[in-house]
Amino acid sequence: MPAGSIWINNSKVSVASVSDCRLIRKLCKPISFRMMNIKKTALLLCLSLGAYAGYAQTKWNVKAGVAFSNVDAKNKAGDKANTAAVGGLYLGLGPTLRLSENFSLEPAFVFAKRGFKRKDGSFIGWGKDFKANTSYIEMPIDVVFNATIGTGKLEVGIGPYIGYGLGGKWKTSESVYLDDIAIDNKGDIKFKNDSSEGEYGDYTLGRPFDYGARAKVNYLFREHYLVGIEFQKGIANLESKWGDYKSGNAIRNRSLGISVGYRF
Repeated sequence: MPAGSIWINNSKVSVASVSDCRLIRKLCKPISFRMMNIKKTALLLCLSLGAYAGYAQTKWNVKAGVAFSNVDAKNKAGDKANTAAVGGLYLGLGPTLRLSENFSLEPAFVFAKRGFKRKDGSFIGWGKDFKANTSYIEMPIDVVFNATIGTGKLEVGIGPYIGYGLGGKWKTSESVYLDDIAIDNKGDIKFKNDSSEGEYGDYTLGRPFDYGARAKVNYLFREHYLVGIEFQKGIANLESKWGDYKSGNAIRNRSLGISVGYRF
């Protein structure tokens, strides 16, 4: 049986699934995207931001927080999965590039723990009581408006993001089989565009490349300290294909996060 297929309850299913230029270059170390146009775009963006940060009125932000992540998933028939959010740590670093007195551009590089969980029975390849915990590298780019409120500043930002899935862990409450071999009810998560290209035993949750839209609200006080909330909504359908076969299923990320940070 090709890698990526599993047997659950005797039924065969396909598993869905960068204040200096040295710092900028380090954080912009290329990720191995499959799509060359994406790689070139990301590199060009990093170089452009690095050049701008060399002469613009630039401050840096360091953030840490908790993101409550989930997915919007449905099968080919349009039935939606009843999923719940899981909490995970996220860490971010990026500049505030001042455009005018009230507007700035805020790109960032983020390491985020994502995932979701689902009760009940199997759904588009997930076993019963399925839980996924994944890791992503993300790059949001926000256009931010700020206004003085009280002794601090209220900052409201919107923009796109791109992300790349690194991997993760999954588990269910029931046995999972590859051919006639029990592989326990937990294992590693892989991200692949084509599930059929995986090695034997791979559990492909979805495509690695993600993108979408986001919004955030921060409050800056005492000139350096930040508290904030942000929301991300994935646009990319992460459902992998199987060779030439496309299932018609859809799975998209979403998350709500709270954070604290320091601007220097």
